[in-house]
Amino acid sequence: MCLTESIQYSGAYASMGIDNSSRLDRFSNNFRVEVVRLNEDDMEFDMIVIDAAIANSFRRILIADLPTMAIEKVLIANKTSIIQDEVLAHRLGLVPIRVDPRLFDYLSENDQPNEKSTIVFKLHVQCKRGSPRITAGIMKMILLPM
Repeated sequence: MCLTESIQYSGAYASMGIDNSSRLDRFSNNFRVEVVRLNEDDMEFDMIVIDAAIANSFRRILIADLPTMAIEKVLIANKTSIIQDEVLAHRLGLVPIRVDPRLFDYLSENDQPNEKSTIVFKLHVQCKRGSPRITAGIMKMILLPM
C-alpha cells in the first residue's frame, strides 16, 4: 500500500479489537476548518473531524513560524526556596510574554542588549508563614516590566 493512500498506526490496539487506522480519503472528505474569530492580529479556528495527534502537529507547525518573546537570562540574587535555580529559570522561560515582537529588533549573538531588543523584568516575591499561596494570577500581577 502506498503511503500517500492511507495513514496507518502501529496497530497497538489491534489486540483489543479496536481499529485505530485512518484512511486518507475519509480524512479528506470529512475534515473541515471553521473560522471562529478573525481580525488583523489573530485568528481562532476549529479543526473538525481530525485526530488529536494530527491537530497537535498543525499546532506545532504554526507555533514554530510565529515570532515570540520569552525570558532567556535569569539572574537570581537571593532565593531561599527548595526549587533549584535552573528549574526556576526554565519555568520562567515558559511564561508567555504578551508583547508584539514586531516592535523590537532581533538580537543576534554578537549584539549587545538594548531598549530596542530587550525587556527587563524584576520579580520580588516574599512568602510569609500563614499567608495564602502565591498563584499564577498573582504572579501575572507581580511580574511587571521595570
